Amino acid sequence: MAGKKVKSAGKTRDRISLVAGILIGLTFLASGTGKIIGAEEVPAQVLDFISNFLPHVFITPATLSFLLDIFIPHIVPWTEFILGVCLLIGFLPRLMAVLCLPLLSAFLGTNLWAITQGGYATCASCFGIWEEYFGSLTPVQALIYDLALFAFAILIIIFHPGKFFTSRPWLANLGERQKLDATTLKSKILDLSDRLQNLGSKALTCLKLIGQKARQHPRIASIMGICLLGLITYGVITASINTVVPKNDITREIPVVSDISVSEISETSAVISWTTDKMVSSSVEVYTQGRIFIITVINKSPVTAHRLLVAGLAPDTTYYFGILSDDKLALSKEHSFTTLAPKPFIISDVSVSYVTESSATITWLTNRPATSEVEYWESGSRNRLTASNDKLTISHSINLASLEADAIYYYQVKSTDASGNQAISPILVMSAQLGKQAPDFTLNSLDGKSVTLSDYRGKVVMLDFWIWTCSACREKLPIIQQAFAKIPPEKVAIFAIHFEGKASVIQSYVIGVGVTVPILLDLEGAVSDVYKVYAFPTTFFIDRDGITRMINVEFNNAEELENIFNTILGTK
Repeated sequence: MAGKKVKSAGKTRDRISLVAGILIGLTFLASGTGKIIGAEEVPAQVLDFISNFLPHVFITPATLSFLLDIFIPHIVPWTEFILGVCLLIGFLPRLMAVLCLPLLSAFLGTNLWAITQGGYATCASCFGIWEEYFGSLTPVQALIYDLALFAFAILIIIFHPGKFFTSRPWLANLGERQKLDATTLKSKILDLSDRLQNLGSKALTCLKLIGQKARQHPRIASIMGICLLGLITYGVITASINTVVPKNDITREIPVVSDISVSEISETSAVISWTTDKMVSSSVEVYTQGRIFIITVINKSPVTAHRLLVAGLAPDTTYYFGILSDDKLALSKEHSFTTLAPKPFIISDVSVSYVTESSATITWLTNRPATSEVEYWESGSRNRLTASNDKLTISHSINLASLEADAIYYYQVKSTDASGNQAISPILVMSAQLGKQAPDFTLNSLDGKSVTLSDYRGKVVMLDFWIWTCSACREKLPIIQQAFAKIPPEKVAIFAIHFEGKASVIQSYVIGVGVTVPILLDLEGAVSDVYKVYAFPTTFFIDRDGITRMINVEFNNAEELENIFNTILGTK
């Protein structure tokens, strides 16, 4: 009885360990693959946590670069993936559970810190791309999840049967079966080799027998050989004649083709022209590179100057063609042309005008007639509104009414052409601050200088509100740096205003990326509140009279940013 109880207890412990391993394995597998496939950016919550708890002596440009570019986006997801796979297949479960503990401790700490800080609606990209399909966890939910996984890891360490470096029995048995299968495969290969040898010897015997019969009856063998040679010769001559001599009447006069050209090439059509030395009908055959037939175009009117339109083609595709006679005899060598690549359907020149406390007009252009639609929402709100017009036009204008006074709105314009192609603009900012005096402020820079906005009256000023933990901000900063190195300082001033954070951490990041743009420290967030900045990065362009002219204008390189400055300066 005692033995049965011990055996039953052992099975229970094994089941507990197995279930815990499967649960942790599935979670880590989902988390790792979601981050790897989704190529997730480094979550700001994680960087905030690290910069607050990592001793400042370790916060150097090299450390930040390692965290941003290697450890968080690559090492952590692959570690989760490997641990998940090992736990699922039962490879050294106790060791894998021990390795899970530091990772789970880091997750616990991050979510616990996020809860105490507030302001983080979701966990720090727990499951990567899968969150787009199944939703995100809040920091509280993620904390509970991490506590459960931590407990499962402890259960594996305690209840897994066998020694520390032992795998599950089925994995060991699989290895034994693989050895057995290898032995069986070797015996089958040897058996097949013997059979092939026997078959070869039989074929050799058969050939020898044929040779003996031929020597016994030389006349019969000679006659059969001559007949076979004659049949082969006849076949070759017949095929050559059919290839070289067309079935048409070769005595008739074949027209001479010259001046072959292709013109008026578009995305879906082209015009093929040629001349002949006598009046005949026009015919051209078009096919693709693999000689896949596309179309034959014919004009039965006899002429000497031929011109045929070939339509219904695919864009950005190479086609081959040949000139044909009335009875489809090829009259020219193979020629080719390539249709034009399709022009992208684009939106341009998006602008806001006639801004009042409760209304604004959004205008933009498209490169072909299309519908007009504006989707807009107040900053901080999830309620998205839409205004649209179904008329097809290239010049678009939509009026937005019933706006909240002194509020910042985000908007996105959309247009759909007659073929159903849609173009969408980047998300832009609309604010009652446009056309008004920019609020004055005084902030300290990283190098200890005091900067007052009104001191730069007479220059075009760019204010870039950013946070170093924001990936979009980090992408924009090098572009701003390139423009800063080119623009004339007597005409333009650029300031990157960092929202909250620690000066030492910001300093380490700025030095690491080689930024020399003046960095102003809005450590209390007071200036960001005055300018109603709720998303990062947000850029303001202020003219020489201190008037806000543009907010969050899209630029993708230094040249585009220079063009914005030139536009405000009036030089373009």
